[in-house]
Amino acid sequence: MSKKLYQTNEFAKKSSVSVRTLQFYDKKGLLSPSGFTQAGYRLYSDDDLVRLQQILALKYLGFSLAGIKTLINKGVSGFPNALREQKEMLFDKRRQIDSIIAAIEKIEKMENEKLDFEAIVNIIEVIQMDLKPEWVNKYLTSEERTTLRSLTKQSYSEEALRKLGQQKFTEELHQQYGYFRDELRRLVVKNTDPASQEALSLAKYLMDLNRQLSQGWDEEILGGMKKSWENFNALPKDKKPQMYTLTTEEREFIKQACSILYKPKP
Repeated sequence: MSKKLYQTNEFAKKSSVSVRTLQFYDKKGLLSPSGFTQAGYRLYSDDDLVRLQQILALKYLGFSLAGIKTLINKGVSGFPNALREQKEMLFDKRRQIDSIIAAIEKIEKMENEKLDFEAIVNIIEVIQMDLKPEWVNKYLTSEERTTLRSLTKQSYSEEALRKLGQQKFTEELHQQYGYFRDELRRLVVKNTDPASQEALSLAKYLMDLNRQLSQGWDEEILGGMKKSWENFNALPKDKKPQMYTLTTEEREFIKQACSILYKPKP
């Protein structure tokens, strides 16, 4: 039994989308017609209608066209993970909107004589500490990001947050810390002497990284960093973001290496 086929105008009316949209989806490789008439007009089938409904559903859920194409080609198996990632991305967008609203509300509460662009910029810089760029999603779960945001607010003074808001925390910086963590674990596993050249080099690497993060040993930021690590270490084990979690042995090792590296010369 032959399938019923629809020309573009008829299919567009049946699916409640425009002809232009169908042509665009065809160009993007999302939905190609099942066939063509002898005159070269597109023909769509009921199977194409099912695929179009899938596209529209995923589009409604906020997936990009490239993401939709990948998901449809993979089939149902890749959908649960993609859906979780999409939900986390939407949560991040919602937090961004909430942060913008919070900034507006703070500005609204300011007295008129204090309302100037410098004050507005400072408010935005502080609130932006809640926001993280998309690359963060590769390293931290939504729950871990929430935990770190909470720690930041608890640990840093308003002045320190303002200063940190002026510093762009890049993926490169994050990867540098990841390198430090991986090297530390490697040295601990092989029972390296904390006084060895490898250990001292890693201690210097950490100090250089902390110098950069603290903007040249700024006392306000250093105080927040110290309090942040204290609060972090006080968290239950299952609440600590794994990217930043060190074992007792690792903490003791790097502490000894730093002490040896910066021990005053006799």
